[in-house]
Amino acid sequence: MPDLSALRSSLSAPLQTAPYTAASMGVLLIAAYLCLVNLDYAALWHDEAPAAFFGKTLLQQGDIVGWDGRNLVGGINGRTLNEELRDVLPPLMYILNAVGFAIFGVNEMGARIVHAILGIVALGVFYLLLRQHLPKHPRLRFFIFAFAAGSAQLLLYFRQSRYFSVMVLALLLLFYLYERYWQSRNSAYLPVIALVAALSFFNHYAGGAATMLSLAAYHLLFRARATMRWEWALFAICGAAVAAVGSSYLYWLGVIGDERSGFMGFAGQNPTPYQGDKSELVIFIERIWIYTRELFTADWISWPVFLWFVGMALIAWQTRRKQVVAAPQQARRRGQRVNDGASIAQKILGDDFPLTAAGKIILMGALFALFAAMLSVQPIWLHSVADLRYYVGALPLLLTMKGLFVEWAWRRHVIAGTIALVVLLCTSGGAYPFNMVMHLSGQKTLGLHLFEFIREVHRPYRDSISAVSSYLLQKAEKDDLVHVPDFAYREALIFYVGDHVRFCCVLDETTPLPKDKIAALDAPLYIEQNTPDRIIFFRQLQLGTAKQFTVKPFTGM
Repeated sequence: MPDLSALRSSLSAPLQTAPYTAASMGVLLIAAYLCLVNLDYAALWHDEAPAAFFGKTLLQQGDIVGWDGRNLVGGINGRTLNEELRDVLPPLMYILNAVGFAIFGVNEMGARIVHAILGIVALGVFYLLLRQHLPKHPRLRFFIFAFAAGSAQLLLYFRQSRYFSVMVLALLLLFYLYERYWQSRNSAYLPVIALVAALSFFNHYAGGAATMLSLAAYHLLFRARATMRWEWALFAICGAAVAAVGSSYLYWLGVIGDERSGFMGFAGQNPTPYQGDKSELVIFIERIWIYTRELFTADWISWPVFLWFVGMALIAWQTRRKQVVAAPQQARRRGQRVNDGASIAQKILGDDFPLTAAGKIILMGALFALFAAMLSVQPIWLHSVADLRYYVGALPLLLTMKGLFVEWAWRRHVIAGTIALVVLLCTSGGAYPFNMVMHLSGQKTLGLHLFEFIREVHRPYRDSISAVSSYLLQKAEKDDLVHVPDFAYREALIFYVGDHVRFCCVLDETTPLPKDKIAALDAPLYIEQNTPDRIIFFRQLQLGTAKQFTVKPFTGM
């Protein structure tokens, strides 16, 4: 007779997994919809528009140059361009924008669509990563995945024509492929890992470096002793190949090995050196503190959940330590205490609670955030806040902590787990009582951000770029000279109305760009030599900027 108990056990696992797998796929479909719906409901903002501009020049001219035949885009005073007027920022986002433009036209949809699709792919890779690390915990996988796919911040990043979705995808894919290699020891994975690492670098220099450094640190923490000599050699070859390709590209651009070498020499804004008396070590520590603090103020990590996680980790570590320390000859005397400690941990954590497996996922996110903070060139002495854009790759990994907490609460009582899931997913209540105002967006931490995001992507709204673009198209004459002092707004307007008007006075005599190159363009670029027909100010009126044109002496008709 067949063994019915064995058959029953072999079927029970898939039956238990199926509902949560189906629920996860449903969540993925909803996230995909929210990533793709109404991508043209808002104009390209400051970061997106330059990326779209260079994608357009790549499509039209076959090169990533700041001159499109009418206007110049290159940050403040042309600082992000090299001597050949090429943009020196990572090129992958421009290539993706060009692909989108070729398929959907030169518009908001074309700029954002490829990045949104890659964001959806990143969520799919994250689910595979969860299956890889948590194969016996389908409900926990669903909880974690729901937090990632339902993160309003993450989905908003995916909907932008910048490096964000690829940064997330590269980190998750690299981590997944690394674990696949370690499970199989198949060296065929290593060239693929190197390729993903290189693409990560060409997507965002600091983000790519942080991705590779976080993976290297993870390996040293968990796999260094088990690594064979020949594997170390292969790792070194792959790392050297990625470094060589990246360095060659930077050398070709002139970022290294040239008179204006170094990333600060090509910064979009003039670098502001520190003028105080703090040591570099103190500034470094402050930077790490600020970046860590922002993880909590943005509710990427909920501080009550973090305290719970630390407490659970300490209990698990203490229990394991007691079990190791108890020697066989002392079992009679200490065994009772060890068993008591184990029973306490079992009561708190429950049976088969995957704290360690999930903790490794969280650690990978923390390592990426740490290295992103270390590599940041943001002047914290000017603005003591962290720019979350630079370490968005850590977001889905860090959200694992919330999913783990919901699983623990669910095991205690289904109602408790449900409440925790709804509160942490739909609100930012996990950050209470802190209610910080985001430096860039002006939005407060506390709120029903998921519902606010869903509402915003379903209703068109006017923004300053759209309003000014419409005004110029209606009121300005063809080839009118327009001056916009703020380079970020100017470059957004160039994308929209650069074919109708010309934007002048974008350079001064101190520009690092070659004078002969600029003269050959025969364009009204120097602020000292041209007078605009219109001056457009955003935020506030700058009378000093206006007066420098109005007080010029009259030279006759």
